[in-house]
Amino acid sequence: MKLTGETKLFLGIIIATIALIGGAIFLFSKSAPILSRKDLIPSGTPTRGNADAKVFLVEFSDFQCPACKAAKPAVDAVVTQYKDKLVFGYRYFPLDQHPFGMKAAMAAETANRQGKFWEMYDVLFANQEKFSDSIFTDLAKQLNLDRHKFTKDLADNTIKQKIEQDRSYGSQIGVNATPTFFLNGKKLDLTSFGDIKKAVEEAVNK
Repeated sequence: MKLTGETKLFLGIIIATIALIGGAIFLFSKSAPILSRKDLIPSGTPTRGNADAKVFLVEFSDFQCPACKAAKPAVDAVVTQYKDKLVFGYRYFPLDQHPFGMKAAMAAETANRQGKFWEMYDVLFANQEKFSDSIFTDLAKQLNLDRHKFTKDLADNTIKQKIEQDRSYGSQIGVNATPTFFLNGKKLDLTSFGDIKKAVEEAVNK
């Protein structure tokens, strides 16, 4: 049977469409890679819990993100409940639309240099609605940090570089919103923050 030019074109379009659909199905059906603990919790990452635990939970977060603040009680609860069986790592991912996200992250990392990351973590989320250019030094005073060192470190470019490294790595592994969680190297698909506890329970009991 002799095909007309129009028929050949039509068949070509159909074949190309099928190929595109098949390729898309193949890509989306591939399971996401499991990331290593070393990559997700590099040296210098603030952690809580048991550093030697087999289960590790990592959050990419923004201190000015309302959803991150909403997730905090669930995170705190699961870290407290499984403190002997879980290590939790916090990674910075300040969003560009939040004017104080980067400054808050820098304040947290500066506090980390004085061994008070988690104290700053708590007060930053507690004061999220009050963020301003001056509040971070006020919070440092509240935590009895060395104010001279805090101010000096806050201007240290290596602080910002560390945060940018976290954000860059997060983007590479598919983080595009906050909070984003990884449990034992796999990205969690949450329908509610209560799912964090369920996922950790399953991992701990395996």
